[in-house]
Amino acid sequence: MIAIWYLLMLAPVIALPILWWSYRSKVRQQESSSGARWDQLTTAAKLDLTAVRPATAPAVAAAAGVAPASGGLPYAARVRALDPAETLVYYLLRNALPDHAVMPRVALGSVLEVPAGLTGHAREQPVRALQQQVVDFLVCNKAMRPVAVIDLRTAPAAPDFRARCLAQTGIRYLQWARTALPKRDAVRKLVLGG
Repeated sequence: MIAIWYLLMLAPVIALPILWWSYRSKVRQQESSSGARWDQLTTAAKLDLTAVRPATAPAVAAAAGVAPASGGLPYAARVRALDPAETLVYYLLRNALPDHAVMPRVALGSVLEVPAGLTGHAREQPVRALQQQVVDFLVCNKAMRPVAVIDLRTAPAAPDFRARCLAQTGIRYLQWARTALPKRDAVRKLVLGG
């Protein structure tokens, strides 16, 4: 009878390390498979960047069997809404920032406002300039307040109109190279800062 009590007292001491070891091995296995999938995605995106060539609108319309509208341009659906690098960054941001909204291809006029004191032509010109600028990604918090703007570049660019406008508002402006994206562990810190 005493032996049974000793076994019952030792059971949690023996079971807890076994359960902990089992849990950690499953987590390690999930992390390694996740890392392998991530490597496959980045490799595929880098290969697709060199392979993707935009088709001309008439060729796409002819292939789809769509006749161009009389007097207008022949429109065609895009093959992809986002190119492979943009798709990769979108999923990277969505996974790193699940508590934020990520929006691709947003006009800068949707992010910034022209000062209220301007009227007429003095107001119209900056509004038009903001609407013509499109950023690759906008990250907003739950209240839909802009937190960061991310542009993908093929080469590092000097501060431009976007950078100057966003610097005045306190919204973070990041430029990421298409061929050297940040590691997924560092994305949250890069986008949100500190």
